[in-house]
Amino acid sequence: MQGVAASSASVLPVAPATRRLSALGIAAASSAPLAVGAILTPDPSGVGTHEQLGLPACGWIAGLGIPCPSCGMTTSFAFAARGDLADAFAAQPAGALLALLAAMVTVVALWTALTGSRSWEVLWSGVGRRAFWAAVAVAVLAWVYKIAVLRLAEVPVATGALPW
Repeated sequence: MQGVAASSASVLPVAPATRRLSALGIAAASSAPLAVGAILTPDPSGVGTHEQLGLPACGWIAGLGIPCPSCGMTTSFAFAARGDLADAFAAQPAGALLALLAAMVTVVALWTALTGSRSWEVLWSGVGRRAFWAAVAVAVLAWVYKIAVLRLAEVPVATGALPW
């Protein structure tokens, strides 16, 4: 019994109404990138989808000749929002994982908002230092992957072909 009391004492009690409203806000925030992705047409080159939002072309590709660390994320979310996970992973593996995480968080947060359950607290309790460093490793590996893919494909950009 002592172990149960100690573990439940580490989680601050949250009023059910506060838990439900917080969960609703989290559901809205986590579903927003997927909703935006659903209205965009994914660029088949794997880059440039964000320009449909009025954003400029990637300055890293034009200026440095390499994609930025988040290059392909919008394209990946656009593919994931359509259920095309293979193309989402091909466009940006970290983006595809983020899209899946966003969908999962949305479902858990909506469940918490509807039922008042503590499922969100259980999910969040599993996130720690290892998860952080795993996310950093995934982001770095996905960036290296994106650099390699764009070098191999020699994707043309607005300023001309990439320098390699």
